[in-house]
Amino acid sequence: MKKMNAIMVAIIGVACIVLGIMFIMQANTSQQKVADELAPVQISEVDAKYEQVSAALKAATDPAQITSLTLTKTSLGLAKSNIGTIKFLQNSGIVNIIIGAGFSFAGLGLLKKDERVTKRKA
Repeated sequence: MKKMNAIMVAIIGVACIVLGIMFIMQANTSQQKVADELAPVQISEVDAKYEQVSAALKAATDPAQITSLTLTKTSLGLAKSNIGTIKFLQNSGIVNIIIGAGFSFAGLGLLKKDERVTKRKA
């Protein structure tokens, strides 16, 4: 029974590693898509542009300009949100890989310990 538990822990560890890799791959694909949609603006410049548009919106008095700046600010805000989600997904993938490696090593360790105990009894 202990052998089955050790094998299950190792399998769960491998599954966590696979999911972590999938998370990171999906985050990289999403990051490329966001970068393509923000084409003239670099991802690293989004925060600065957002603050710049916010300051311009506070100073604006023309209704047409206010509408244009509001739409730009909303678009940049959504981009900031997407970038934050992508970073979270990448970090989650890294954490999953670390946890999966821990589970895998723990499962293998338990399996070897069970084999040593079985050899001693024989």
